[in-house]
Amino acid sequence: MQGIERAYCDVCINALIGAWRELMEATGAETLRRVRYGKGDTLGLDAITEIIIKRRLEEFDRHAILITEELDDQAHRRWPTDSDPVKQPLMFFCDPTDRSIQLRVFFEAISKDEPTSKIGKLMTGCDSKKVWEKMFEAPVTITGSMGAITCVRKGEIVFSVILNYITGTICVAADTGVFWYQLEEFSNPANEKVTLADISKSGKRLRFPGVCELGYSMDDCRRFVTFLGKTGYFENFNDSKLFIDIENPNGFLHHREPPGPPRALYLSELQNSHGPIGFILANGEKIGEWMHWLSFVKYAENENGGQALRAYEISLERPWTKNGMLMSTSSAYSLFCDYGNRMYLDISQLRNFVRPSQFRCMMVVVPYNNERMIHVLEQHQYREITSSF
Repeated sequence: MQGIERAYCDVCINALIGAWRELMEATGAETLRRVRYGKGDTLGLDAITEIIIKRRLEEFDRHAILITEELDDQAHRRWPTDSDPVKQPLMFFCDPTDRSIQLRVFFEAISKDEPTSKIGKLMTGCDSKKVWEKMFEAPVTITGSMGAITCVRKGEIVFSVILNYITGTICVAADTGVFWYQLEEFSNPANEKVTLADISKSGKRLRFPGVCELGYSMDDCRRFVTFLGKTGYFENFNDSKLFIDIENPNGFLHHREPPGPPRALYLSELQNSHGPIGFILANGEKIGEWMHWLSFVKYAENENGGQALRAYEISLERPWTKNGMLMSTSSAYSLFCDYGNRMYLDISQLRNFVRPSQFRCMMVVVPYNNERMIHVLEQHQYREITSSF
């Protein structure tokens, strides 16, 4: 990364830490109250994080474009119109509060008897990690509610920062590698000074082991995580033909309502003692769910120092739609464009959408040596997205 890109990474780290602290400082009643923010009918737990992230990024660079589901109409007014990646502005794709539905249920449970107590205090007093895992599945390091920001500059993925609001851990995927870092207690002001350099120096390098290293069987390699929780998603998944020889692919499904931005972590060592995962899938989901995975595809290294993950874009001959948006795209409509020997993201293609954050895609991410699934993907001629973007 260039110097300015490292500075932006530090700002994003700071913004997410600030959002986490404000969320922990809020009372249960504040987080669960409906507020008039963005498009309206928003819970405090969603508004708090987004407001802090937006304010801190704008204080550093008011020209940067921040894309969230609440703010995409504002970003649309300044959307790039030139397909030349060199002429495209700095853009941040952000999910301020992933798994907000689960977070609401969690906050309701822990604040039921003390609605005016701070969330951070309530979490400390109830062993929040165990409570979360009992309610929503282990490991909390993957399934916990998180905030995420991914930076795209000149058509290239630069970095992703993901902060787990339940565990107080932050994960950064950048050219230094993929690192996992435990923050201090939420009220400790030292957190506000944490930088990419600190995380790279003092954090733990996160490993993404290959299927051979883990001793996966052929069936293990077919176990997957994707979203199937609403109408239309199962039909869309079926048409991918990833399990054309299996009568009931649900037997291989690990989680049908998984987190979005941190889903790539299911392929990391954090999942090792919680069951095998052979691949993850964006099943026609919105861009804010899967954009963050691309940094892991680009920067995660395997045990040999090579690329740990591979990504494929699925194109259906007769794609389904969700709220008027295609759930899968052919190469002609894809954001991933070939340019010589490299691939870049043409964000300008979203300028014609009233709400760019609603753009959808089907994408599979697999360990580099999961040959069981790679040959299926390549048989269907699904396009590999290289790590050069």
